[in-house]
Order: sequence, then C-alpha cells, then structure tokens
Amino acid sequence: MEWDKTRQAIPIFVITFLVRSVAAIITTLTTLNPDSRKDAVGFGNTAETIARGFKEGNPYLYTTGSIDPSQLLFPLASPDIYTLWGTFLAPFWLLPGPSGFYARLGNAFLGAFAVYNVYLITRYYHSHHAGVVAALPMMFYPSVVAVHSTLLREAIVLFGITTAARLMLLSPKHRSRLLSYVLAGIVLHISLLQRSDNFLIFVAAVVAALGVYIVKSGYISRRAIAFGASLSPVAFVLSLPIIRDGIEFLAYTREVRASGRAVYLPEVIPRTVFELAAFSWVGAAYFLYTPFPWMIETIPDLLVGIEGLINIAFTAAAVWGVRSFGQKNASATVGLLVGLAVAVILYGVGTANYGTGMRHRQMFLWVIFLFGGIGISEHVRFARPLQWLSDDSSETNTRASNSGAD
Repeated sequence: MEWDKTRQAIPIFVITFLVRSVAAIITTLTTLNPDSRKDAVGFGNTAETIARGFKEGNPYLYTTGSIDPSQLLFPLASPDIYTLWGTFLAPFWLLPGPSGFYARLGNAFLGAFAVYNVYLITRYYHSHHAGVVAALPMMFYPSVVAVHSTLLREAIVLFGITTAARLMLLSPKHRSRLLSYVLAGIVLHISLLQRSDNFLIFVAAVVAALGVYIVKSGYISRRAIAFGASLSPVAFVLSLPIIRDGIEFLAYTREVRASGRAVYLPEVIPRTVFELAAFSWVGAAYFLYTPFPWMIETIPDLLVGIEGLINIAFTAAAVWGVRSFGQKNASATVGLLVGLAVAVILYGVGTANYGTGMRHRQMFLWVIFLFGGIGISEHVRFARPLQWLSDDSSETNTRASNSGAD
C-alpha cells in the first residue's frame, strides 16, 4: 500500500519539475518569457552584487542597503525586498557556471514541491484521483510555469504556504504533532519574509480554524459564544480607525498599480468601508478570473484567459468539494475558506492590473483547486490512458483518518 501511494505521487513531482526545468532553460536562453523582465532582472542583478561582496568578506559591500539578522527574525520589518530576496538568491552566484539558470532551477524545484503538497493534501482527504485533478492546473498552467521558471518570489511564497498547510492538515507518521506545527511556523515565516502583505490573511485563517476547533471540541459554552457574538459590533466600531487606514493603503496600492496595457477598472478606487464592501466581490472576480474575453488582445492574454475559464469551473465544483472536505475536517475547511476570502478581497481591491493579479493569485488558487478537485472527483471519473491518473478506485471515499499520505 505504501509503495502504491509512493508510485502514484512520484510522477506528480517529477513531471511538474521537468516542465518547469524546460521552461527555465527557455527563459535562460531566450527573451520569450515576459515574466523574466523588470523585477526578475532586478532580483538577479542584486543577487549577483551581493555574491560579489560576499567573496570579499562583506555581502553588502556593493549594495545600497543591507539585511540585519533582526529583519530576518521579524517578517514585518519591511526590508528592501530586492536586497532581501537577492540575499536568498546570492548563493547560486557563488557557484561556477550559469548562476541564473541554477537559481531558476531552484525556483522550479520549490514550485514543483508546492504542487506536490497540494496533491498530497487532496489525496489525504479524498483520493489519488482528486489529488491529480487538483494538481493538473498548477502543473501545466502557462502563467504558473512561466513565473516558476524566473527569479520572482512567487514560487517560494507558494512553497511556504502549501508546505505549512500540509504540515498542519496531515497527520504526521514519523514526527510529533508539535514538531509539525513548529516546522509549519518556520516555512510560513519564510513565506512572510518575502510577502509580508499576507500576514493578515494567515492570521484570519488560523484564528478561524482555531475558533471552529474550540467550539466543536466543547472548550467554550454556547452562552460564551453568544456573548462573544454580541460584542462583535463593539469590536468593529473600536477597530474602525485601523480599518480606515487599511482601506487607504489599499486605495493607494490600487492607484499605483492602475497603469499599463493590462489595467482594468482604474477609475474605481474604494475609499470607505461601504465602497469596499460594494466593490469587494467585483474585485475578487477580476482578481481570480481575468482576463475576461473582452479584455484579450494578445496570445498570452488568450492563454491566461483560458486559465480564467478553468478557474471558474473549479470554483463551481468547489461547492461539492467544500462539503466533502468539511465532513472530515470542519475547522480546516473554515480556515481555508476564510483565508481565501480575505485574500481575494484584499488583493482584489488592491490590484488593478491582471498581469499583476495573474502572479499574485497563484498564492491562493490552490485552495480552489483543492476543493474543486474533490468536487470534480465526486461526480466525474477520468479514464485512461494515464494509468497513474485512474488507479485509485480502492482509495475513493477513504476516510482521512485511515490515509497515510504524509
């Protein structure tokens, strides 16, 4: 049984990594990858500069900024992101040969591992078939492959989020539960170092999951729950100044990003709580599914537009997946849904360019693929020719408590 599960899982990682490795070669040798410009070039140049200083005894000898150890301990310290990510990439420039290609392969590995994590979580809570269905979009989406074959940060952020989710959601076989939580905290910390904007999202997801777990476990009474709910309006009023500051920051971010060929709804800038609430669902839809057909102008637009249509299909199927997943782990289901909701609202309001949105939504789409993969597998069974796609009939509907996916 264990060998069967390993045999099923290996192709997911290997194929995903190979696809990204080929893309990394193309990105290194040509200028075809549009995601390998601008920020990616800046990260590479900074990493090379830091490595040159490292050879002379001071990594930041030739850079305008530096990274203190305290900034690595506190992810909200807001260091210069070029210097921070350049520091992570710099070791590749200490190796002989094509350093940029090595770094892209490193990102390809992290991206492949993230896809593997999503497969394992989905298989654990449903079946191998559902795991493959959930992983397929992440394996082959042109936009995801393109980003994971560059020097951008998205791969390590996705790796951190999905690895933490895997460590917290799967029952460990060869380590203690406490160690799993510690490791999850470490990889989430690394993810936050690269994208501190996600702090509120992670907090919301964890608090929601813990809240449901505490209620279901009976640690607090219904009277205490009712009392806490009655205080929520008071808490909302007291937090209004913080909420207004957050809305101002989102409005500023949206104004800054509202430029370029791929811009959408640049004139809509929510500046009040009511405006934010009214626009949130529109912004979320644009964030997750653009470019819509009327926005397509180029071949890359068409490819990403097809991805958007697939995202819509997975979102519809996720309704069934949420029900199935929730029956096995209600607290995790609520945590994932709350985290996803907060993410798409914040990023949906703060994003006005589907090129930027295409990269950022990769951090959260995996949740939709997870639930959607389960939902699709509840109603559709894909046949051969890929044997590894359909040889899990004995696993279907297996309880999570009996699964050994980790």
